[in-house]
Amino acid sequence: MDRRFRIGFLFVVFCVLFASGAMAQNIKNGTQWWDGIRLYTAHVDAAGNVRMEGESEDMGSDSFKLIKDGDKQGRYTLASANDYGWVFIRGEVGYRVDYIRQEGMNFLAVRKPNGDCCYTLVLTPDNLQNCMAQRKIAEEREVSWMLQNYLMDVRYLGRFSKPQLRLMRNEILARHGWKFQSKDLQDYFASQPWYKPVADNNSIHLSIIEMTNIQLIKSEEAEADENRVRYENAVAAPSMAEAVDGVITVTTEEQFLNALGNDRIVELDKDIHLNLSRILVQEDKFSGVPGRAWTTTVERGGEQPVIISEFVNDGQQLVLKNFKNLVIRGKHNSSIEVEPRYSFCLNLMDCEGCVIHNLTIGHTEGGYCDGGVIGVTGGRGNAVTSCDLYGCGTYGVVARDTHVLSVSRSNIHDCTYGMMELYDSDGIHFDKCDFFNNREYELITNRGCENTIFNDCRFYANWGKAPLFMSDSTITLFGCEVYHSIIGDRDQLIWHECRIENDSEFVPDPREHPIGPDVEE
Repeated sequence: MDRRFRIGFLFVVFCVLFASGAMAQNIKNGTQWWDGIRLYTAHVDAAGNVRMEGESEDMGSDSFKLIKDGDKQGRYTLASANDYGWVFIRGEVGYRVDYIRQEGMNFLAVRKPNGDCCYTLVLTPDNLQNCMAQRKIAEEREVSWMLQNYLMDVRYLGRFSKPQLRLMRNEILARHGWKFQSKDLQDYFASQPWYKPVADNNSIHLSIIEMTNIQLIKSEEAEADENRVRYENAVAAPSMAEAVDGVITVTTEEQFLNALGNDRIVELDKDIHLNLSRILVQEDKFSGVPGRAWTTTVERGGEQPVIISEFVNDGQQLVLKNFKNLVIRGKHNSSIEVEPRYSFCLNLMDCEGCVIHNLTIGHTEGGYCDGGVIGVTGGRGNAVTSCDLYGCGTYGVVARDTHVLSVSRSNIHDCTYGMMELYDSDGIHFDKCDFFNNREYELITNRGCENTIFNDCRFYANWGKAPLFMSDSTITLFGCEVYHSIIGDRDQLIWHECRIENDSEFVPDPREHPIGPDVEE
């Protein structure tokens, strides 16, 4: 099997489980469904369509409809039950709703267009008072137990901040020994006495509850704060960014976008982890907003800086166009991640003098064919310094038609297609960088470029069946260490005091002076 199809197994397993017996039956008339807030009673008509009537002691009553999807067992489409087109549960008109019946559970899963579950209603024999009593008992239980044994709902998840939700979502995986790419997650779970990482993430199998909870928590993380159901111990994120001595400190995705501009430093505060996908999917934050754009394809041109949410195959990506002298940096243990597999985490277009510094940056899921961690198109004099660029991004760095790009003291690892693609550019320099655990085709593509230089870089533990260099122009290496069995286009390489070993599995000792985020230079 092609290695590219082994990635993202959680979602493959998820779909298989749902396809094998999950659509066991349709909703029956008079059954009751609990979503953590309201108890709904199903009223089924002759065509199999359902009107759900809900009641609650503290949130009032409401209703919505489920339109039967032809003769498909257990599949419906979410619809409004009023003249205004409103749907009071989490979801939108037209979303698919599946009746899931597995592992002794019966619940309805409301799905986003990408298939992720964003809302659940559980079949129950209890009345409203008993449901509320059971909810109170559940909320007093240990969170770790709940993650593995309790189907989440938006009221329960509303008790937690978004940083807490991120840890909860990843704890589900950590309990099974998942090996994390993000350094902050590695460090956090390594400190837990129960964490035992496995050798291969593909050996992990999650229950239907765990898989659904992962998707529900991701949906909750993506929800705007004003739309969340917040209770008791919920802590709202700060709404305003802090500016001190010309540095704008941010703690949320919205603050991050609001802070971007020319001639400034935008700093992620200590221990802040931004998932830009949470805000990139909100069209109202971009469309019609001055200095921003919502588009399917970004075109070069113009002079004013623009913040763009651009459509890619499975989501939205951030494009920063025409920015000058913008520094995006992390204070300590801070990171940026995105969810779409075919996107760039940060994509600079026609920018000048911009710097990305001291950050961990990567994807939450594996991707193929397109995308990467850092993209640079056009512009000049941009830099990436002291960063950890980790995969699931197709490539670590992709540069096109750019002049003078510097990547220094950084790690590029665990990318699904290769380390980098460089096209029609001049003056791309990598200094004191480590490249490891990357796969799967030509690892370094260098086409139509001049003055591509690697200084004091190390290449090791990358996929040995792929050529390391594929280039139609000269690449110069100074003092580099190369541990790889297939070098590739040797006639394009100029070596100066380099060590070259035919061993793709060799891992050298740590550097005497460490590189990456949070390392003093």
